[in-house]
Amino acid sequence: MISNLTRMRAVDDAWNERDWAAYEGLLAPGLVAYAAGDAAPHGRAEHVDRARRFCSRFPENHLVTHPYIAAFGHGDQTCTIARLHGRLTRPLTLPTGAEVRASGQVFDVVLVTVCRWSAGAIAEQYVFMDRASFERALGIRS
Repeated sequence: MISNLTRMRAVDDAWNERDWAAYEGLLAPGLVAYAAGDAAPHGRAEHVDRARRFCSRFPENHLVTHPYIAAFGHGDQTCTIARLHGRLTRPLTLPTGAEVRASGQVFDVVLVTVCRWSAGAIAEQYVFMDRASFERALGIRS
């Protein structure tokens, strides 16, 4: 029997490989996902779209999962802590409309993902990223 932690690694591997069909296949159709800083949760289609957009903005980004900083689970719950690193190689337009030039700035931040699994897919997900460190690394925040 495949463990939910093994499935979580498959989700992260699909992200790193940009295999969006495999990524989406591990998300329940009724996924409820929460991202730190967002006012409301979002569903599977938006979750996949957000992942694709992030990877198009930061094409060199990579989740370091071999090994995870920490990975544990019990029953239908998992928690993984990984490093997310990459570089700003394309211009970035902020929600304010301001543009950040493609400076090559490197980011290396901690990403925590807490999931509840149902029938082999993520039914509920909470993602926490050190956004302040991410923005400082890109020169968006001092």
